[in-house]
Amino acid sequence: MKKSHRIELALEAFLFASRWLMAPFYVGLVAALAALLVTFGHELIMMLPRLLSLDETLVILWLLKLIDLSLVGNLIITVVLAGYENFVSKMEIQDHPDWPEWIGKVD
Repeated sequence: MKKSHRIELALEAFLFASRWLMAPFYVGLVAALAALLVTFGHELIMMLPRLLSLDETLVILWLLKLIDLSLVGNLIITVVLAGYENFVSKMEIQDHPDWPEWIGKVD
């Protein structure tokens, strides 16, 4: 085997192994999801007692804020699961009844 071919194989192995550098990002996003849950809960607890005294506009704005928090949470889950599955390592839970079919497919 030529020396240049061995160097190329070593470089490719190194680049492929670098995908694991993304794993801490996904763990951090899970922590961010937990923080988002705390924010959602705080918002809910703080506003529910005042709900009957709010006018319609403030209720709608509050509901939109809760919806935004929920959508951001969904985005975080999508990025974590799809990113890990597509770029880091295959997850071995395809037989799980709740496992989404779309995960692991790049379209």
